[in-house]
Amino acid sequence: FENSPAYVSLCGNCDRSWRLRFLQWFFERNFEIRANSQVNRAVFRDGQLVAFFMFVTPNTPDVGLLDMLRVGLLQAPFLFGIGVVKRLISLKAEYEKVEREVIASYYNTPVYRLERMIVHPNEQGMGIGTHALELALKEADSAGFPVLLSTQEERNVRFYNRLGFEVVREDSYDTYTSWSMLRQPKQNKAETYHGSDS
Repeated sequence: FENSPAYVSLCGNCDRSWRLRFLQWFFERNFEIRANSQVNRAVFRDGQLVAFFMFVTPNTPDVGLLDMLRVGLLQAPFLFGIGVVKRLISLKAEYEKVEREVIASYYNTPVYRLERMIVHPNEQGMGIGTHALELALKEADSAGFPVLLSTQEERNVRFYNRLGFEVVREDSYDTYTSWSMLRQPKQNKAETYHGSDS
């Protein structure tokens, strides 16, 4: 996520080493906050983490203040300054607003949310991320719920299109575009067959 337009914008005029330090700290806290749930999904090869994403189910509790205290997220202003924290809170509020509007336009159907999908650069193009994500998408299909994500990189739009996601909203910010994408659940062929058994 080092060069993700949203995170580059979030970090402001900071240099690369500062941004990497902040992102490592921030993502470690996000991993910890969901560590005791089924949200974190990871693929390891030879003991190395090669792919990761968060798959938030409709019944996953929202992150609360106690969760943030427990993992140390509230130390951010002291470690990285109030400016980045203000931008983070503002960005989070904007993304959550967009998400609510997208969900409302689909009759407030509960959704799975796909977040922070990443494959190690040395492992990209080998199908690892696709395979791991397809397994998670089957869970959403079995539950009968759509899956929602947002991405700020156009190349990701093509990747998710191949997995059945469609762009349902496009928002422009100062230095980048964010695409909201939705994948409707695929029905099992046995469930859609309505013919006679005789």
